[in-house]
Amino acid sequence: MSEIKLNSILTIAPEEYSDWTICLNNAPKEGIYSFSTNHDRLMEHISWKKGHDRKMDFRRIGKYCLQFIRLDKDKKLNQWLFVGAFENFGVITYNDGHELYDLRPIDRFAQFREKLIIFYQKKQGPKQAKIPTKEIEEIRIVRISENEYFRENRPFPGFKHLSLPFTELKEIISSNPDNWRELLSNANCIYVISDKTNGKLYVGSTYGYDGIWQRWSVYVETNGHGNDADLKKLLAADPEYAIKNFQFSVVECFFKEDEGDNKIIERESYWKGILLSKEFGYNNN
Repeated sequence: MSEIKLNSILTIAPEEYSDWTICLNNAPKEGIYSFSTNHDRLMEHISWKKGHDRKMDFRRIGKYCLQFIRLDKDKKLNQWLFVGAFENFGVITYNDGHELYDLRPIDRFAQFREKLIIFYQKKQGPKQAKIPTKEIEEIRIVRISENEYFRENRPFPGFKHLSLPFTELKEIISSNPDNWRELLSNANCIYVISDKTNGKLYVGSTYGYDGIWQRWSVYVETNGHGNDADLKKLLAADPEYAIKNFQFSVVECFFKEDEGDNKIIERESYWKGILLSKEFGYNNN
């Protein structure tokens, strides 16, 4: 099978090359690959120009740029995820002296954002924080996914060890990996949402169609409140609250053939009492 080169789908004309910069970024130390995980942190990472104690720029970006994140943290050396095309509106200088480029996303190539993976092997010596635009004629496409990139080889930890920050839960539900979806769809549970800022708990349960997967998908679709009245009020004051503070954990698991809905609801009441989530947490009934 013949290789597909990057510019066969981007079709940037040679006369445009001088306007574009191809930017190669190692993954942030937090392993963030998606703007939905932590928009501000990823934006800061790809926009970096110079530290407060540096005289030289990390790299220089022209009018437009293509931004890629290296997938080292997933052991896919020399593979890079496309995270978007941006227009450069200048430089932002902060009080401590560090500088960021004022990058703003553009719609061009948006259909490939967080879905396109390329292969590029850095040469020994230079940092290659950016590479010549003409190299898009030779850069090989690894794949273009239907869904946004997810660390798809991440193993399921088992129901006894299932505890996820809301940012990771969003990644899993949004990317729809077969192993996680099938396992979570075939089990129900008592779960706890922990607020990492104050220790308050919300106890809930799943039952019926598609089990844990279906119920936790509702939390993702509603940005974290799951249509619970008290959690809605909390997120109305700060829409990013769940993203910053919520942790989802399974405390008791039921396979569908083992327990009926009434038993699960009974166990939910039990855990509310044990964890005092009505007296001191977010449960209101």
